[in-house]
Amino acid sequence: MADTLFPTDRAEIGPAGQLIFDGVDLCRLAQEYETPCYLISENILRANYRRFMAGFEGVPGFRVYYSVKTNYESRVLQCLRDLGSGVEISGALDLLACRRAGFRPEDIVFDGPCKSEEELRQAIDLGIHLINVESELELQTIEKLAREKGRIVPVGIRIDPIVKNPSYSKLISTYKQKFGFPIDRCDPVFELANRCKSVQVVGLHAHIGSQILSPDIYVKNLNVLFELAARLKKNGLKIREINIGGGFPAQSMRHLRVSRRMKGARLLERINLLEARPPEIGEFGRSIQRGYEAACQRWNVQPILTTEPGRSLVSNTCVIVGRVRVIKDRWVFTDISINDVPENLFFSEFRVFFPDKMRERWVKKAHLSGPTLATNDVILFEADVPELQPGDPIAIFDTGAYSISRANQFTRPRSAIYFLRSDGRMEVIRHRERPEDVLSMQVWDDQDKASEFREGAAAVAGFSARNRELE
Repeated sequence: MADTLFPTDRAEIGPAGQLIFDGVDLCRLAQEYETPCYLISENILRANYRRFMAGFEGVPGFRVYYSVKTNYESRVLQCLRDLGSGVEISGALDLLACRRAGFRPEDIVFDGPCKSEEELRQAIDLGIHLINVESELELQTIEKLAREKGRIVPVGIRIDPIVKNPSYSKLISTYKQKFGFPIDRCDPVFELANRCKSVQVVGLHAHIGSQILSPDIYVKNLNVLFELAARLKKNGLKIREINIGGGFPAQSMRHLRVSRRMKGARLLERINLLEARPPEIGEFGRSIQRGYEAACQRWNVQPILTTEPGRSLVSNTCVIVGRVRVIKDRWVFTDISINDVPENLFFSEFRVFFPDKMRERWVKKAHLSGPTLATNDVILFEADVPELQPGDPIAIFDTGAYSISRANQFTRPRSAIYFLRSDGRMEVIRHRERPEDVLSMQVWDDQDKASEFREGAAAVAGFSARNRELE
């Protein structure tokens, strides 16, 4: 069956049966621009952020720190800055992107299990809002660097609350244990922090997973952190901020791939019971607000509540557009590779559309493959598709989260990214890579070989340009 368009997609089917994304005809885009290419909508991003903030409007002092690793493209960060968001970084790359986007140091929090000394030094020199500590060694390093600067550095402590997510906890619970300090064994890090005179613990932080479908899991997380904050208060340590992490679901990502492996999955899909429908963000906000108010009263502490959304803000802001290239038996090869959409595989089925065939029936089964010589470069297996011909456009939705930031260069350069502004103008925000870009960081043996490389790159560039003219 054909995939579904949701109201939050800002997509519609035009009078000629073509797919239109936030006012852009994707058939025309595939004809006029080199494919594959990404298109990010400012309108959808702004609507997502405002909807998210409205969901938590009842929580006093509530603060968002957008997860930069999710998508750190320039206009995405600048738009979120203009909307009032803070940012959560995970290293020097994220930090540089945020500084270029104009975020103030006080709008930045720093997470990550293996921060380098140089990254910590940069964060301390800038005076960012908070560094969330993941190990005792990291705490000792911050203490040393802060003492050298003659500063008191505010930190949070990342806690593993051991709150299970029934959606997939059995699959990744072992891996999640590497993050933070287990709630039942965290006392030593606070004892160490108490001995560190140049560090001040002001926050607690816990991230409990991704694509979380139950607001109650956040409330359980809150209760664990509030109980710890109350215990620390008795020992003279005041927690000013509690960060409940991210994991809020993208509304458009509903077909969990894991579910399709269950016995009877095909039957459940036919009767619409396989689709996991996430609660609206307002339901999360109301549940968390009630949990927050109850915890404040119960434990007699009132820290500021913060969070670090990523996927829920940017997933549906972006589509990638490509074309069918080769059809061989039941295999449909496209120019879109899992290089371009590497992240979506675990959490959700891809939502694939054929923009010039939106009113046609999907009448046959086929396997959709990318163009690379990688066995796993398969976008969909046993998928319903319409009758297709080489050159037909193809679009994959929900590629705004972790697709661009995790895109790789296996056998082919990375794709161009365009930003669709609220006023309807479209601009390039990341140029398409060429082979010479990919190889530019390599070191060659001597100047002769370097000269040969430059000549070869020029020849390849000329061939690519002629090929685009023919297309």
